[in-house]
Amino acid sequence: MQLLKVLELFILQPLVWLGLIRSILSARRRVNYERHHFRSAIDARYLESRHFVTDGLLLGVIVTVIGLALGIFVSPVWVVIYELLAVISLVIVPFGLVPVTVFGLSWVLYWGFNPNATRIAAQLQAHGVLTTTLSSRVIINGLVLLAVLLAGTAWLLTRSNTQLNSPQIQPDQRGKRIVRYRWHQLAVVPVGVLIPGDWIHATLSWWPVFQVGQQTYSVLLLPLLIGASVQVYKQLPRLAWRRLATGYWLLAAISLGSALIAQLTALSPQWLIGLMCVLVVATWLLLAQHRYHDRHQQFWYSDTDQGVRVIGLRPQTPADKLNLKIGDVILECNRQPVHTEAQFYAALLKSPTYVHLKVRNRQQELIITETAIYSGAPHELGIVLFTDQED
Repeated sequence: MQLLKVLELFILQPLVWLGLIRSILSARRRVNYERHHFRSAIDARYLESRHFVTDGLLLGVIVTVIGLALGIFVSPVWVVIYELLAVISLVIVPFGLVPVTVFGLSWVLYWGFNPNATRIAAQLQAHGVLTTTLSSRVIINGLVLLAVLLAGTAWLLTRSNTQLNSPQIQPDQRGKRIVRYRWHQLAVVPVGVLIPGDWIHATLSWWPVFQVGQQTYSVLLLPLLIGASVQVYKQLPRLAWRRLATGYWLLAAISLGSALIAQLTALSPQWLIGLMCVLVVATWLLLAQHRYHDRHQQFWYSDTDQGVRVIGLRPQTPADKLNLKIGDVILECNRQPVHTEAQFYAALLKSPTYVHLKVRNRQQELIITETAIYSGAPHELGIVLFTDQED
C-alpha cells in the first residue's frame, strides 16, 4: 500500500503531466500535419505519448531496482532545483529540448547555492530537511544519474518501434521541395532515490522511512526527464538515429566510469561538477557532429522530375512487402512511366490487385519489386509521395 502511495505522489508531480502534455501535443501536431499534406496520417496512433508512458515506466522499474540497490541518494534541495528547471524548460522551450542540459545546469546551480553556507539551509534544517553537504559522494550519485539519462536517450533512439519517419516538406533556396525527418521523443523516468532525513514522513505520516546506521532516509521517485529532438535532411533516419545512439551510449559509459573512478579517488566536488559540465558539453558536441555529418552528405530527399520519390511508408500496409526505403525513386508502375502522384495512382488502377514497380534506390541501382494490394483501394498501398497540389 505504501508503494502505491509513493507512485501516486510521483504521478501528481507537475513535471510528469507537463511532459505528457508536450508528448500529446507533439503527436497531435505530427498527425495533423500528415493529414493536411498527405491526405491521411502515416501513423494515426499517438506514438509519442504512448512511448512516453510505456518506455518511461519500463526504464523506471529497471533503474529504480538498480538505484536502490546501490543506495543512490540526493539532496532534496537539488531535487527542487532540478524539477523547477525541467518544468520551466518544458513550458518555454518550443522544440530544441535537451534534457541533459537541464540536468547539468541543476547541479551547477546547486553548487552555487551551497546549502550549508546559506540562511535558507538553516531554515530548511530547522524543519527537518537535511540539505546535504556538497560532498564528492553526492556528485558521484549525480554522475550515475547522468549516465542513466544518457543511456535512456540512447535506448529510445535504438527502439525500432519509436522510429516513426514522418516527412516534413519545406522549400530549399531555389524553391524546390525537400524533406526533413525529425525524431522528437520525451519520457519521464521514475527513478527511485534516497532522500536524507525524515521530513517527508513528518508531513506525510504514511511515507516509508528506514534507517542506515545513524542516518534516516526516505524513498522518492525522482521524475528524470530524458529524450532529445534531432533531425536529418540527407541521411536514412534510422541509420542516423542509431549512429547518434552509439554516441549517447559512449557518453553514458564515460559518465558511469567517471563515477566509479571518483569513488576510488579523492576528487573534490568542484572537480566532479566540472567533469559533469564537460559531459554535458560533449553531448552538445555530439549533436553538432550529427548535424555536420548530415549537412555534408550529397543526397537530398527532394522532389524529382525522373519518377516519383518515396518520402514515407505507412506501417502494416502492402508497402512493407515491397522492400522500399525512403528516398527511393519509382520510375515505372505496372510498366507505365510515372512522373507525378496522379500518374502513379492512375497506373495502379490498371492492376487493382497487384503492383509491379521499377525503382531506383539511393545507390542508383535499378530494382524490380512487386506485391499484392487491396482490391479497389490503391491509395492503401502505403507509399507516401510528394503531392501534386503542393507548391
